[in-house]
Amino acid sequence: MTARPGLVLKIFLLALAGMAVQQPVLAAGGAIPVAANLAESAKMAQQQGLPTIVYVSRDACPYCRTLTDSILGPMYAAGKFKDRAVLIELSLDNADPLTGFDGQPITAKEFAQQYKAQITPTLLFLDAGGREISKRRIGISNLELYSQYLQRSIDAALTVTRSSAE
Repeated sequence: MTARPGLVLKIFLLALAGMAVQQPVLAAGGAIPVAANLAESAKMAQQQGLPTIVYVSRDACPYCRTLTDSILGPMYAAGKFKDRAVLIELSLDNADPLTGFDGQPITAKEFAQQYKAQITPTLLFLDAGGREISKRRIGISNLELYSQYLQRSIDAALTVTRSSAE
């Protein structure tokens, strides 16, 4: 039996796509890091004295794409979160288990239920223990002002994080 070249290429591309699904905590090339281990992300944030922002999204959510493409992605690529917050994205469409803030396995949907964050996009501002420390951002009420609202939420979360570190 001989393998057809087209079939071999398809199998190779599927295997390559499977390897790309497991992204590291720190993404390369300016992409927002994908949530895999919330405890590790929180520990990294705590060591830097920063809050963790969990960006709850869905793959097919047009508002999520707008937020990523217009606000979060460019801000992340430009280093606007550096020294201010650790940003990670949690897609509710991801069925792979991740590690929760408590070190235990949890799915994205279980995380969203726990935080009552089923509406996307939602930004949660959390401390190292996974507690909300600033007003969450749900949806996009005004794209032109969203960056301002986001900065205010980050400022409030930073104030809480820094005051609890003292």
